Amino acid sequence: MNLKSMPNLADRLQYIRQIKNLSQAELAEIAGTTQQAIQQAEKGKARQPRYLHNLAMALDLSIEWVLFGTEEKISTTDLSGFSEKSAEVLDNFFAMPEEDQELIFKLMKSRQKNDADKS
Repeated sequence: MNLKSMPNLADRLQYIRQIKNLSQAELAEIAGTTQQAIQQAEKGKARQPRYLHNLAMALDLSIEWVLFGTEEKISTTDLSGFSEKSAEVLDNFFAMPEEDQELIFKLMKSRQKNDADKS
């Protein structure tokens, strides 16, 4: 699926619902949350939606697109088989405000680039 670059989480949720032809209730069930939580997120009122990784995995979307609106090389199919520690790291990451998630993501990409440069 070719996903548009979209900076706003509310727009991304509405967009994926339209592409998948899902109601808010159906999307909520897939994500493991409530219809009200989806409604709040689509209105831009959800501060820390913890269900985004579930949504990405269930719909086979890249985590980067769901979180940040950009398509990167990692997809949810690469995330199967997470250890308990990895799942805990993800849960903590998704509990952070979006600005903090963006900073952590940039730091990780920077460290990855530095490690590749050393090789």
